[in-house]
Amino acid sequence: MTSELEHREISAPRVGKFNVYIQGDLKRCNFKILTVHDLGCNHTSWFNFINHESMEEIQKRAAFIHIDIPGQEDDAPALPPEDEKEPDPSVK
Repeated sequence: MTSELEHREISAPRVGKFNVYIQGDLKRCNFKILTVHDLGCNHTSWFNFINHESMEEIQKRAAFIHIDIPGQEDDAPALPPEDEKEPDPSVK
């Protein structure tokens, strides 16, 4: 069973813009499941996991909202090394 992803770009005051991918029908499904990927991954990891045949019954009943942590989205630029980052003035 394969479902499509709906891409949305969300803007949050402290984070800026980030990507959200919706898998399933939010209006039709009884359950909404929010996913956040592990370090070095993005929504694709969850999409592949949920499309596995063992998840078919869950996929019929749930919609999934996959959040890409900023900097982990597809084709994201590499983050600068720690020693090249400018200090955050809000951190004391």
